[in-house]
Amino acid sequence: MGPPSSTTVNGTELPPKTTERSGAPRELTGYRKWLRENLMLLVTLSGVLLGVIFGFTLRPLNLHEDSIMLISYPGELFMRVLKLMILPLIISSLIAGSASLNARMNGKIALRTLVYFVATSFMNALLGIALVLLIHPGDPNLHNTADRSTDKRAVNLLDSLLDLGRNVFPDNLFQASFQQAHTVYLPKPNILHTFNETLNDTAIGSEMEPTEELQTQQQQQGNDDEEPALIRVVQYRSGTNTLGIVFFCLVFGTILGTIGEKGQIVVDFFTAVFEVIMKMVTCVMWLTPIGISSVIAGKILGVNDLHLVMEQLMWFILTNLIGVCLYQFIIMQGIYFVFVRRNPFKFYAGLIQPMLTAFATAST
Repeated sequence: MGPPSSTTVNGTELPPKTTERSGAPRELTGYRKWLRENLMLLVTLSGVLLGVIFGFTLRPLNLHEDSIMLISYPGELFMRVLKLMILPLIISSLIAGSASLNARMNGKIALRTLVYFVATSFMNALLGIALVLLIHPGDPNLHNTADRSTDKRAVNLLDSLLDLGRNVFPDNLFQASFQQAHTVYLPKPNILHTFNETLNDTAIGSEMEPTEELQTQQQQQGNDDEEPALIRVVQYRSGTNTLGIVFFCLVFGTILGTIGEKGQIVVDFFTAVFEVIMKMVTCVMWLTPIGISSVIAGKILGVNDLHLVMEQLMWFILTNLIGVCLYQFIIMQGIYFVFVRRNPFKFYAGLIQPMLTAFATAST
């Protein structure tokens, strides 16, 4: 194959023609383009597949607990790093995003989001209750037994609503990063019993009359037989108060966007933080095969009787799968089509990667 031919125009020799530029990037087509666009999806699926294969391959060896812990350790670190970046990601993205909009638009978005959240949560709850009543997941013997112990703990819808308000308006932003408020019912302290204990502690060296001692024992026994009265107590449990953090960031970002150029440096700061966190998340996600395979293999190896556990959870898993499929592929698709008037399946096809990542890591 000879050199490219030159062209002469009006006695001037032009440079030889080439069919393509050496420095121009080539546009991928066909299966190469598909592989490049869905590489992260394939990486996630490969991690799940490797975890299942390693788990069932190593189960016959009956590994020691220390060996199982070492196998699960990379997955534990992977999950810890992902959870580490959730809080700064939420804070930076919400503040930077809400600051770029005006207050009136933020109000409309907040109202629509609240209505959407309440409506979809209500439909989801109704669907879950209906499926549970139809399928009865779990042990069927527990459902058929007539002598079922009743739960004596007081459950009040009002307490749930009040706890929701307490979490939306946290009294300490730093505490909201790792704790949530919730109402519990504790036995009301018996003042007479406490008074008797105080008298017994202070009357050291003094002897009590037999009749008085007998009366005291009978009184304490009678108090123990009675069901103690319960009182409401607001306590804190472990877990990130996402509602409170989201509310604070939205209000902070909205007000930040109203002060003009004075707050632009703060907006730029949170925008830069968001970009840095996203790059960190992208780097961590490339470790998905190691992390997810370690998590799945460790879970499979850590179960003593895998067949029994899967048999007990079969109906529960089936109920969840039916509920998720009905909710995601019928209810959510219908809502999207009614309000957007577009094909919902094209939109949800782009969410396969994050949904599989959340499913594989069992994390929201």
